[in-house]
Order: sequence, then C-alpha cells, then structure tokens
Amino acid sequence: MEKIRTILRSYGITPVEIEPITSRLYRITDHSNQCYALKKSSLSKESIRKWESVFHIANSNKLLNVIPVYLTRQGSLYETVNEEVFYVTPWLENRKEAITIEKLYRSIGYIHGSTKKKQTISSRSFISSFNRYQKYCETNRNSLLTCVEQFEQKKYMSPFELLVCTHYHVLERVFVTIQRRIEQLISELEDEETWSISLCHGNLSYDHVVNDNQTYLINWEKTFFDNPILDLATFFKEEVIHYDAPIESFIEHFGQYTDENKLQNSELYLLSIYLLDPTTYMDYIRSYQDSSNLSMVQQIKRIQHVFRQMVFALKFSDYVESEYESISLDDLES
Repeated sequence: MEKIRTILRSYGITPVEIEPITSRLYRITDHSNQCYALKKSSLSKESIRKWESVFHIANSNKLLNVIPVYLTRQGSLYETVNEEVFYVTPWLENRKEAITIEKLYRSIGYIHGSTKKKQTISSRSFISSFNRYQKYCETNRNSLLTCVEQFEQKKYMSPFELLVCTHYHVLERVFVTIQRRIEQLISELEDEETWSISLCHGNLSYDHVVNDNQTYLINWEKTFFDNPILDLATFFKEEVIHYDAPIESFIEHFGQYTDENKLQNSELYLLSIYLLDPTTYMDYIRSYQDSSNLSMVQQIKRIQHVFRQMVFALKFSDYVESEYESISLDDLES
C-alpha cells in the first residue's frame, strides 16, 4: 500500500483507510471522512492527451454529467508511477435503482449536443465505401443460406446448427433491411457536405454510469471525437445481448436522447446499419465450421447474444421508420 500512499500524497490526501474494490480501483477515506476513488488507468502515452481533453472540454462547456477529476499539487490530472497512470475522482455511492435509460439518454445526449462540431466530408468516398459494404453483405447473405442448406441436409444436426437454422428467417430479414438502409444512407450522403462529430465516451455502458443525486458518466479512458452514433451503437451492442435487457424501454425512450441531440436521417440510417451488421454472427458460424476450441455451450451462448442484437436492430430500424422518416422504406422500391 506504500505506492498508493505515495500517489495520494501528490494530491495532498492523507488516508485513514484504503479499501481495494478491484485490482484497479481503491476507495480512499481521509481524516475528515471524505471519500475518493483512486483509479489505476489503462491510459497510454497516445490516449492520455485525449483523456485530458475531456475534462478541459467538460469545464469549458459546463458538462456536469462528466465526473470531475482532482488535480495533483502540481496541477496535473494524473500521477504516473513506474509508467502506470493513476487519477483520483470523488467517490460516488451508486444508486443503481436510480439509473434509468431516460437519464442516461439525456446525459449522453447533452454531452454529444453541447460538443457537436461540423466537419467537411468527401461524400464520394463515403458512398464508395458503402457500395463495397453492400456487396459484402450480399456475399454474407449467400454464405448463410449455403450454411443453412448444408446443416439441414444432415440427419442429426448439432445444437449449434439447429439454432442457426431457427435463426435464419430473422437473419434473412436483417440482410434485406440492411440493404435498404444502405440505399437510404447513400441517397442522403449524395446531398451532404458536412458530418457531425462530438465528444464520445468510447465505452458507453451501464457499468460506466453512476447516480449519486445526479447522473455521472465515468471512465473516459477510451474517449474520442467522432459521430455520436458510435457511442449509441456501442451502448446498444453491450446491453441488448442479455436475455432480460429492457429493449422496449431502450426504443420507447430514445426520443429523450434526440431531444438533447437531434440526429439527421443519415445518422439514424448509419446507426441502424451498425446494429444490423452481420459480421460477428457470420464469424461465429465460420469459427464453428473451422472446429472452434470453444465448447458447444460457449458457441451457442455467444451466437445467441449476437442474435439478440439482431432482433433489437430490426426493432430499432422499424422504430426509425415509424418515428423519424418522412418517406417509407417501401417508397425506395417504387
């Protein structure tokens, strides 16, 4: 614990109790009974400047949902010991029952909206990339059909093969929907010359949301500036894989986010495409065919997780169509 005490001295903190919470997190209590969180970060020399910028941006934009970080006596946001980076924040007593999707949407939406900037884009380059992606998706669609046909020819299918066959009708709809969404996105991009970028958390999940009379987003170590739908895609992919995920609530309250940060149709289409992306599902099938070292149970579990994401993606895409589009998807075919 001497290393921890040395780090705390650089902050002027004299601990009376040092409680390890995880291998990277300590709860510190001082003589006045004030509590701090000491975090051993995973920051590198390359990422530390981006991380520091979060708190400068939060200060200048009054982003109260970004958890504050204490300064050392030397005015630094972190302390380095043996090339390991540590930082100190207030210790927040997390009231998980108080964390709602509405609060999370409003918090991250406000951060995205308050830090939004426009940058010029090459629409031709974007369109070319998505034309290639369309072909990639069609190739995967054909590959899945081939796999299902091969599985169905077997007298006895394995549990994994049976599961893939039962998933097929949903995945077929995924492939149809993603092609339509790509067409919509390309149509929108033809008329766009700018693209929005915002401060993104980079690892958004319920694990990084704390409520202590106010909602805070913690652990900004993977932060970056890019389109905010990347944060939303990360969050959904992390959360909807669980069997008890409140996916209806995620969709029902999505307007709480767009009230804080209005999204263009092109961004909604791109978010749908990220969620519908079949890459991981197809990778798991190929891994199975290549005699994966994972057990049958492990393989079933992980492909079922991705399938839940696909189901959510279709529901979210339907929601976008009903709530945000002025033109029906079917109009594209007429």
